[in-house]
Amino acid sequence: MLMTFMKATVSAAIVTAVTVLAKKYPGLGGWIAALPIVSLLSATWLVVEKVSGHEVARFLAGVLSGLLPTAILLAVTIALLYRGWPFSRAVVLAVAAWLFSSILLSRMTGL
Repeated sequence: MLMTFMKATVSAAIVTAVTVLAKKYPGLGGWIAALPIVSLLSATWLVVEKVSGHEVARFLAGVLSGLLPTAILLAVTIALLYRGWPFSRAVVLAVAAWLFSSILLSRMTGL
């Protein structure tokens, strides 16, 4: 229980710090948000919880397979926001593009 609380607290603090920074410096905040903080933090929690190195490697391979669909999600969101779309609609369409590209990639790679 204590470990779960610690993970949630550290993770929430990172997201909060990035959000606060992004209000003042949007480009820098976005760059920091794109850092592999979540991936490495998650892998660290798995290691702390004594998950095998093989399983951590499989986790990181899954992260890698998500990079292209995430890039597509971000590109669609950016393009639509620049075209004046409301954020909520842009995100819905971007998530649909992410889902489609994720399914397509998983079928192509077998992940």
